[in-house]
Amino acid sequence: MLIRGYDRADRIVYGTGQAVATGDLIATASDLLSRERIAYIHVRSATSTCFQCRIEPAPSPRPAVP
Repeated sequence: MLIRGYDRADRIVYGTGQAVATGDLIATASDLLSRERIAYIHVRSATSTCFQCRIEPAPSPRPAVP
């Protein structure tokens, strides 16, 4: 898979693009999403470069209401 990080302005964050084995996708995506500048990741096929999916960080839990 090919992955690339994007910022909140929908611009590519250069230096985040890489080819990743399918089995390493979750760990690599988690690492990228832990960076403050990365808002989401695009995943593409490594063979045809077709868009596969967008990975976003999980929403923050809402605080409990007393």
